Amino acid sequence: MSETFQHGELKLEVKDTTVTLTGRSTARDPGNFIGPILTNLYKQASAAGKAMILDFRKLDYMNSSTITPVIRLLHEAKKSGGKVTITYDGKSRWQDLSFSALTIFATEDKRIEIRGE
Repeated sequence: MSETFQHGELKLEVKDTTVTLTGRSTARDPGNFIGPILTNLYKQASAAGKAMILDFRKLDYMNSSTITPVIRLLHEAKKSGGKVTITYDGKSRWQDLSFSALTIFATEDKRIEIRGE
């Protein structure tokens, strides 16, 4: 079962514990839209003992404000012991610049992974 959320040009498809982001994230404060969805799914995934997966590979563009709710989620996962995997398009220059900086959150036990594919 999957659920789709859309705000402007940004679409989030939630399937099990995976969120696939597509389109463009251009809102001034996308955290109002993205934040509650990520928080809710993170809680569900953690309760089930599963990793939450955020897949940005199909995202065409995101402004700098879009990374804020992602960073909040990574802080929460690091603090609470949850599992989060972020996947991005490592061949895309803008995605590589945006997401490679998040590797500071990666853990040695791979509870938190940031992967450019």
